[in-house]
Amino acid sequence: MQGEVMKQNPFEIEFKFFSTKLYKDVLWINFQKSLLIQSSSLENRDTLLAYLDKAAASDAIKTIILCSSLEASGHQAYMDFFKSMKSKQNNLGLQRMTHAYAEFILKIKELGKIVIHVARGNVIPLFLNLSLACDYRIAADNTIYQNSYLETGILPIGGGAYFLSRIIGPGKALELMTLKREYTAEEAMAYGIIDKIVPAADFQNDVIRVAHQFDEIPVSTLMGLKRLIQFPINDLKNYLEYENQEFFKIVQEHSYQHAVDPTVWTVL
Repeated sequence: MQGEVMKQNPFEIEFKFFSTKLYKDVLWINFQKSLLIQSSSLENRDTLLAYLDKAAASDAIKTIILCSSLEASGHQAYMDFFKSMKSKQNNLGLQRMTHAYAEFILKIKELGKIVIHVARGNVIPLFLNLSLACDYRIAADNTIYQNSYLETGILPIGGGAYFLSRIIGPGKALELMTLKREYTAEEAMAYGIIDKIVPAADFQNDVIRVAHQFDEIPVSTLMGLKRLIQFPINDLKNYLEYENQEFFKIVQEHSYQHAVDPTVWTVL
């Protein structure tokens, strides 16, 4: 695959927008900077999906950890992405990103592994929604969540409304998704959208210890439980298609153009 640097273990690879490391039978996937912009690349999408298929086919891997932490402010990264999209003469980049993200969410749900999402620092809606597609969610005690899309007048993509309405109920989902202030890991725990909080000081080691706890369960039992817990899931694909339709309906509306400054945003 283009752009990769091979290490000793075939699963430990560095790509342009994510890197991986194996801790016994736990695979850690760490997303790099500029993930939003990188996700609009068809090559990057295909690279990630192919790598996940490879990991899913390996008996040596029992648990996959997805880490979407950013060094810079997650909220600022989100806003910078949409600012960069304003300079485009069409919304092709947005279309590629939304479709790639939908494929990524569906891929996570079908993986025959336990998938854990971990976060720390500032978490943007895309990464929150990614976490909701996973089987287990861990946050560092310094994690801050923010509904950045409320400042741009668009909709969050990645199945957030779908997952939240099923996890915490329609009313609480609406309350959380319209919250205009930042909220902490403790508040997220109270809402029921994360499963465990660990100290930021020893974040990685604590996460790996939690992941290894799943190793004690027979694989057949663990995968059977996963299938039962996420049944039925067939309507997720239809939801993601509808979500993208609603997203671009707002993108192309006059009201959205005014929300983000019509002098610099151009859509088809």
